[in-house]
Amino acid sequence: MTSILESTARGRPGVSRRWLRVALFPLAGVAAVVALRGRLPDLGAVAGILLGAGPWWTAVAGGAALLSQAAFAVQQRRLLGGLGVELPHGRALALTVSRSAMSMTLPAGSAVSAAFAFRVYRRHGASGAVAAVVTAVSGLLSVAALGLLYGAGWLVANPGNAGPVVVGGALGVPLLGWILRSQRDRIASPARRIASRWPAFGLAARGLRDLPRRSWLGALRAAVVNWLLDMLCLAAAAAACGADLGWGRLALIYLAVQVVRQVPLTPGGVGLIEASMLAGLTAAGMPDATAAAVVLLYRLVSFWLMLPLGLVGWLRLRREDGTLRESRALSGG
Repeated sequence: MTSILESTARGRPGVSRRWLRVALFPLAGVAAVVALRGRLPDLGAVAGILLGAGPWWTAVAGGAALLSQAAFAVQQRRLLGGLGVELPHGRALALTVSRSAMSMTLPAGSAVSAAFAFRVYRRHGASGAVAAVVTAVSGLLSVAALGLLYGAGWLVANPGNAGPVVVGGALGVPLLGWILRSQRDRIASPARRIASRWPAFGLAARGLRDLPRRSWLGALRAAVVNWLLDMLCLAAAAAACGADLGWGRLALIYLAVQVVRQVPLTPGGVGLIEASMLAGLTAAGMPDATAAAVVLLYRLVSFWLMLPLGLVGWLRLRREDGTLRESRALSGG
């Protein structure tokens, strides 16, 4: 899973942002060293655990990582379809793995990935406005899906509060809808100021208003499945390495790491994700060598495996785009 803080802007990030990243990168490295000091396990022990990893659970981890990409492709297709643009599933999947590889490896990868998707949407008949709306709404729904999982994680950690939360939601949601309808004019002015300050959120809000309810709900479901499959990848990696921490605690650690994951200090969160996840697993009581093996296996299938797949997807899109241009030239002649 890539960062959900995607930019709808096209082009390079500002000079100040680039220098900020340069300054924060060594600071993040120092923080990682401090967090892991005294916790780095023996490499031989880690290698032994990885070599003895259960093949079935390893295959489950790899399958979950691939299905997570497929869920994100469904998310894009739902949004495009709701606005009248048909993107074949094969091309949507190729686009998804290409975007993942870009966001994981390139500086300002999320912006480059969003710009690449924008161009692909346009080639399939989307107007500039539709392509921008899909990009913005997709990011907003990914944030919303992660928020739902945080809420579910909180209920798992606090099961005694489930009843009041359900009752409060059943009463509060209709009340909130009534307040929004009755106070529409008062809400509109600050909403316009927010939209002018963060255009992507304003664009996403307008897009949600224009999208059919079935389309954005389907995209939201796909976004939730996307996160859950990535979480399953971590749980399967832990099972493959013989960890007995429990899937519920692993899920809470996974959700905690997502806060770090969304801060794009390094391409793909390299170093930061590993450090924060290793610190979380060891703090929860997992042996150091086992925790390191779990993190390495998870990142192998969810990060490094996506890079060659992204190259294959990019080559496929490029080849099909060339074929499409040739057919258009022949038909025009």
